[in-house]
Amino acid sequence: MTQSDAPDGLWYLAALSSELKAGAMLRRILFGEPVVLGRTKAGAVFALRDVCPHRAAPLSAGRLCEVGGAAAVECPYHGWAFRVSDGKCASVPALASDERRDPSAIGAGTHELHEANGLVWLYRGAGAAETPPPDIGLPASFRPKTVTIVDAQGPFDEAVIGLVDPAHTPTVHKQWWWREGAARRDKIKRYEPTPLGFKIPAHAPSSNTRIYKFIGGAPTTEIEFRLPALRLEHIRNEKRRILGLTAMTPTEPGATRIVHVIFWDFAILDLMRPIAQSMADDFLAQDGAILRHQNENLKRIDHRPLFFGEADEPAKYYLRLKRAWEDRKEGAGFINPIAPGELRWRT
Repeated sequence: MTQSDAPDGLWYLAALSSELKAGAMLRRILFGEPVVLGRTKAGAVFALRDVCPHRAAPLSAGRLCEVGGAAAVECPYHGWAFRVSDGKCASVPALASDERRDPSAIGAGTHELHEANGLVWLYRGAGAAETPPPDIGLPASFRPKTVTIVDAQGPFDEAVIGLVDPAHTPTVHKQWWWREGAARRDKIKRYEPTPLGFKIPAHAPSSNTRIYKFIGGAPTTEIEFRLPALRLEHIRNEKRRILGLTAMTPTEPGATRIVHVIFWDFAILDLMRPIAQSMADDFLAQDGAILRHQNENLKRIDHRPLFFGEADEPAKYYLRLKRAWEDRKEGAGFINPIAPGELRWRT
């Protein structure tokens, strides 16, 4: 499994808005390739390939500057400058004053970004975006309340399957506020197709999951998965809402950055933010640990998953969606292969 197996033509979470300071840059490896992310002094975010075409120095080690009134990144090696808007070279200081060569024919390569709700999404693909940036269903004023990041080891697909796998929860996640010690119960969940995935429509949460009782009222939860690797859990009662968002992005070969973000508009939760942050950190650390253990075998053997029972159907849904997305290039466009239905399991 290589990072090239991450589907193109889709949006991936590249950074948090808070990570990109005005007038600063950040180097990140995405899909096995170096990328420099940054924010101009005017506040615009940008992404360039973090490789100077001249001698391969990382542009992120240089500085932000202006050339002809346009924001640019200056290479730390020979001072070549590349406009952040289109990646084209705007200056080569070593050229003779009467040199007629046009440096704008040289480009560093750009990535399209979209910033909303404190998240910065990067489009993977060339040319105009095939899909719109993710709409996470929140007003523009919402910002992350907690953020947890885990750098997971192993194949990208295995990490994504963990997003949709309901059966691992009572075994991997053992917290008093979740389901520790609670008896497993039969569950029946309805699934519906969505434009880029599938969802469990809004329903009353599991009675053996304690944390939902804290919310009060008559809460409902809706869980959605979207390609390439985005899970959204909307929890609502009569007045308030919580969104748990988990996004995965391939980084170095054999590694995936997992970001879990929680949004809410419960004032009382603001007072409990340190506790909520600790709970989220513990929860995601357990996912990272099991993926690390699993990868001890996967990096040594060629293993084909053995899916068994309806609890494994969501994993198969994901793989079918991914194949259908790849098949769109054959000319028929993307056709979601998931049909409405019910699945049963015990958790």
